[in-house]
Amino acid sequence: MSINLIQKFSTNKISIKNKKYCAILGENPSKTARSPFLWNLVLSKNNIKSEMISIDLKRKNLNKILNILEKDPDFQGGSITIPHKEKVFDYLFKKKRVDKITRNIGAINCIYKKNKRLFGTNTDGEAALRVFEKKFGSIKNKKCLVLGYGGVGKAVTAFFNNKLNTKIFVANRSKIKKKKLKHNIIFIKWRDIPKNLIDKDLIINCTSIGFSKDMRSPIKSSDFSYIKKQTIFYDVIYNPRETKFLEIAKKKFYKTKNGLEMNKVQAILAIKKVFGQKLKFSKIASTLKKV
Repeated sequence: MSINLIQKFSTNKISIKNKKYCAILGENPSKTARSPFLWNLVLSKNNIKSEMISIDLKRKNLNKILNILEKDPDFQGGSITIPHKEKVFDYLFKKKRVDKITRNIGAINCIYKKNKRLFGTNTDGEAALRVFEKKFGSIKNKKCLVLGYGGVGKAVTAFFNNKLNTKIFVANRSKIKKKKLKHNIIFIKWRDIPKNLIDKDLIINCTSIGFSKDMRSPIKSSDFSYIKKQTIFYDVIYNPRETKFLEIAKKKFYKTKNGLEMNKVQAILAIKKVFGQKLKFSKIASTLKKV
């Protein structure tokens, strides 16, 4: 176990009760992440002697931590959260340890061990799509606008775009590098969002706007007048359960969905990836059914 080495580079206090362990890596997952609760509940209920811990770290120490975890035989895998998803992708992509669909996303939210080496995948996009289609049906012919093209935005865009018959629209607050442009994605400027709302069937917030105590919405209340009444509003944020974005939409009688179930499903997919045959998807889902 490499707890002393991990502690050297983490900004939070690390405590591991079991020999085997998983971890979530981010800037401050010890304060904001829901994954440790979900993972530890599944591991405990299924009598797996392991636990998930939070490792808070700065970007400059990310590669050092990844090297430590790869060499530690007691580390089994885990999650990556803001703001390290794209950096972890870069780290594992250079080593050719990223699965095919994740290569097109450019961000990783799940790491796992195979042949004693770290590999990466992304469960955010698949989870978002599963949850949406479960509630609202197929997205096949819908016109979609994604707000935000960070780690989650890239994953959601990739999976939703794979099911659409039309090109997907993406707005990002910062400039998209030309090398990242895709021929089946139409990138629009953030200031041009209002004039791109008119014909959209689905608007997905993948930014951090509205997270926690942030009372802003990525779309101004006045701009909702451009949006048709059949449009569905989907926010990947789960804290709070009703962001300002969804609050405004609900008051105007639009259909809405928050990110709580998506967060649970991405965790189920990630746990399944890490523990393989030890845990079936249905068993993990059953354990987390009431949370």
